Amino acid sequence: MPSLPLIDFSTFYNGTEADRAKLAATITAELQKHGAMRLINTSITAETIEEGFKWEHFDHSSAADTEFPSKWPSESSIPGYRQFMENLLEKCHIVGREVLQNLEQGLGLRQGELMDRCCASPIIDELRMNYYAPISTQKLNTGKYRRAWPHTDFGMITLLFQDDAGGLEVQDRFSSEPDAFIPLLREHPTEMLVYVSNSLEYMTNNYLKAGLHQVATPIDMQDVANGILPERQSIACFIKPRREVNVGPMKQFITPERPRVYEDLTGLELHRVRVAKLYGAAVEAH
Repeated sequence: MPSLPLIDFSTFYNGTEADRAKLAATITAELQKHGAMRLINTSITAETIEEGFKWEHFDHSSAADTEFPSKWPSESSIPGYRQFMENLLEKCHIVGREVLQNLEQGLGLRQGELMDRCCASPIIDELRMNYYAPISTQKLNTGKYRRAWPHTDFGMITLLFQDDAGGLEVQDRFSSEPDAFIPLLREHPTEMLVYVSNSLEYMTNNYLKAGLHQVATPIDMQDVANGILPERQSIACFIKPRREVNVGPMKQFITPERPRVYEDLTGLELHRVRVAKLYGAAVEAH
C-alpha cells in the first residue's frame, strides 16, 4: 500500500523564489488533501532526532511559559535531559514557523497571518515524548486494543518524529472502504510528519481538515497470530495558538460556497472544548 510522498524541505532554505513558491503550493495541497504530509531535510538533523529517541517519556512546554510551567526531573536524576528537550522544542518551534510560513504563501494569506496567532512570546508549544511498550498481536487482534485509537490533535499543526517500529497511519479520505488508513512508514533519517490540527481546521473553516491518525498493527505483522510488537517511540511537538487569540474562521475562508462552520472562540476556549469532548468520550466508553 503506497504512503504519502516525501517532500524535500531543503528547497525552503536553498531554493530560488520560484522553487519556494512551488514548495509552498505542494505543502498546502498535500495538507488540504490528506491533513498530513511527510517532510525530509528540515533544519532538525538526523542526529538530533536519534538523540531524542534515547529518552523515554515526558510532556513539557516552553521554558517561557510561566502560566503553566513544566515540572522537570532533577538534573542529578537525568543529567542533560532538560537542556536537550528545551533546545529540541526551540528547534521544532522554528520549523513549525517555517511550515506555517509556507502555508501562508500557499493559501494566499498575508505574511504573518498564521504565525502571529501562535508564535508571539511566550511560546506555548508542547513537546511530548511517547513510549509504547511491547504488546502481543493476539491482544491487538481482538479489536479491543490499539496502540493509539484514531484521533486528531489539539493546536494548529503537529510535528512528529517516529522510530522504525511502524504502525502509524493517517485516514485515507479517498478510499471507498470505511475506516481505511494509509501507512506512514519511516523511510528517511530526517523524516518529519506534519498534521493539520484542530485549531487550524477552525481557522480555515474546514478548508484544511485535521488529519485523523492512529497507531495500529504494522502491515508486516497483521497476519501474525502470536507475535510480539516491539517497543515504539515517537516525539511530537504541538504548535499551538496563543491562548487569548481568536481561532474562529478567518474571513478569507467564509464564502457563500463555504459558509461559516464554527463560532469565534479563543485558543484556550477551544482547548477546553476539545478536552471536555475527549474525557467525556472516555467516560462514556467505560
